[in-house]
Amino acid sequence: MSRTAFEIYGRGFGWSWRLRGPAEVLATGSRHYDTSRAARDAIDIVRAAVAEISGHEESFPDTDVDAPDISVEQEATPSGELPEERNNWVWRLQTANGVLGHSADRFSTEMAAQSAADQFLDYAAGALPMFLVGAEYEWKTGPKPIEVGSSSLTGLVSEATRGIRHRKVLDQIDTQIVVSGTRGKSSTTQRLDDVFNRRGYDTLTKITGNHPLLIHNGEVHPIERRGPRTTLYENISLIAEFVPELDAYEPDDVAIFENQGITEYTTRLFNQRLTDPDIIVLTNVRQDHTDTLGKTRTDLARSFARSVPAGTHVVSGEQHPVLHEYMQKEIERRGGTIEQVDIPDEHEGLIGSETIHAVNAVLDVVGEPPLPAEEIESFLSAIQPTWIEIEDGCIFNAAEVNDVESTEMVRRVLVDDEYITPFVYLRRDRRGRTASFAQYIELLFERELIDEAHIGGANTRAFAENVDVPTKCHSQNADPEQVLTELFTDGRPVILMGNTVDEFMREMQASIEQRVKEKRQAASASEAVDISEQGSAEATKPKDHE
Repeated sequence: MSRTAFEIYGRGFGWSWRLRGPAEVLATGSRHYDTSRAARDAIDIVRAAVAEISGHEESFPDTDVDAPDISVEQEATPSGELPEERNNWVWRLQTANGVLGHSADRFSTEMAAQSAADQFLDYAAGALPMFLVGAEYEWKTGPKPIEVGSSSLTGLVSEATRGIRHRKVLDQIDTQIVVSGTRGKSSTTQRLDDVFNRRGYDTLTKITGNHPLLIHNGEVHPIERRGPRTTLYENISLIAEFVPELDAYEPDDVAIFENQGITEYTTRLFNQRLTDPDIIVLTNVRQDHTDTLGKTRTDLARSFARSVPAGTHVVSGEQHPVLHEYMQKEIERRGGTIEQVDIPDEHEGLIGSETIHAVNAVLDVVGEPPLPAEEIESFLSAIQPTWIEIEDGCIFNAAEVNDVESTEMVRRVLVDDEYITPFVYLRRDRRGRTASFAQYIELLFERELIDEAHIGGANTRAFAENVDVPTKCHSQNADPEQVLTELFTDGRPVILMGNTVDEFMREMQASIEQRVKEKRQAASASEAVDISEQGSAEATKPKDHE
């Protein structure tokens, strides 16, 4: 999956946004805002401007922009100069009301700046807003982080005894949506939040992960957990604090929760006790969390189906007919209903198509019109994997998708039947995932799609000893920069896979981004030299005389 997103972040002087492409930041906002909501609203204006420039005005019909345009020009120094040794060319996105955003870098030639502007238009059309929170992001003003969780048993019991009051609070919400499944939960939750927020609903959304957060109508509230572990009971506190605000607003309200359970029991507890979903979006059933949810995809499907409360409608993105039939019988037996997302022929095989079309299915359930076709096309285009080109060769970081089925889908989109060099990064706390990737690496070797696997992270020696594949192990203390160089020794494209939440992988991603920038700068400099030489040749060329 592509890493493309509009990142909303805070600094000491306010909130801003930037558009991150697959390997580098492409654009930044033109100003800072006092609140995260204002920065979020600015992104909608940017997306509406991009849609109109691209001829897709119907994608953002509720956001008005006046005469949007993208210009490429030279940016002078504060003293008004254009030094020859400086990259002077930039692009700007603007309307009649002012500049909305601009290129993240300056370029040495007009052609390079125009190419960057075109790239921005391509990616911005389908990019989603994403809030960045955590210690590295500090904001001047804004909502106070919410403290949840308790490290003591007494604290948990205290929260659990609020069950009756909690159910009464849940009853105040017009529509509750829970997003469950294996892959794509966070992005689907973000996409639902984006759509309902833009359509004027009073929207409350909770997203889990390393930096969990709550979003209320575009205003972000970071969640600070007091205890060392994630606790499902934190949702009682969050719902009790924010749902009364939803009930006080005039528009219909919708609450969207990402199910954070990773066992059958906790997944069921979340759906049946901590929330009361009208709709459950089941993104897919992939082979991950096999040590907690089940050893096979059928076991995983059973776990998800058994977590559905009576009276709940399930929108399922899982396309496997046998798994769907099994879940349908189990869910209907429990008093629920299920529909399988219908993927049009032209979107078959595209990564993420089941989750994007699931949004339309949800809109249909609540009586809302579907997303415009152009918006769906833009979303799908933005998330399809493409090779990242650096001086060493081509690389793609598929470690973010975690499971083997999704990794294989990425590989097929990128190379199909060509050889690759895989780098599998292991984590000690993901034994089920490690076992799945061991089988996957052996399968790639048997099909003659790899002739060696590079292994990094924890327990690399044990992994190497249990696969019948030539391996090269890299220790946890290895230099990511050096490992990245070694991966290209055979001259083949590289796919990173396995796990991404680790400092080593963050440093490797940073190294990739730096090499992308260096390659672009080298190409731009070469282009500038060519233009200069061409100009010199034209100047010295003998003129014809009559």
